Amino acid sequence: MRSVLCKSFLSLHPKHRPSSISHFAMSTAVPAARARIRGVVFDMDGTLTVPAIDFAAMYNAVLGEDEYRRIKAENPSGIDILHHIENWSPDRQRKAYEIIVDHERQGLDRLQIMPVLQSYVGFWIRRKSGGG
Repeated sequence: MRSVLCKSFLSLHPKHRPSSISHFAMSTAVPAARARIRGVVFDMDGTLTVPAIDFAAMYNAVLGEDEYRRIKAENPSGIDILHHIENWSPDRQRKAYEIIVDHERQGLDRLQIMPVLQSYVGFWIRRKSGGG
């Protein structure tokens, strides 16, 4: 399988070592000579973007302060909010999803690409266009 991102990019930043390759999309659908990137899809967990979602505030808004503290104490490594709301009533789930979407939209408004990725993209744009 060919990685969409080259190894030189992965070595630019200590966080982006080859062991992190699972975070990046892989493609074998088109031979290298004819490959064309149409888009890039990734999550916003801090790999390619500066984390911008206040998850604690989101969980607190969805679960309520007491429930959030209880679940957080039971799961110090993290909370799967969708798992916790899957058995709620449809109306309560709808309200929870509205809160989640609102927090994600706020995160998108504050979204920033990691500086190392900005440098990498700028390098490839300059290389392709022959300009600066």
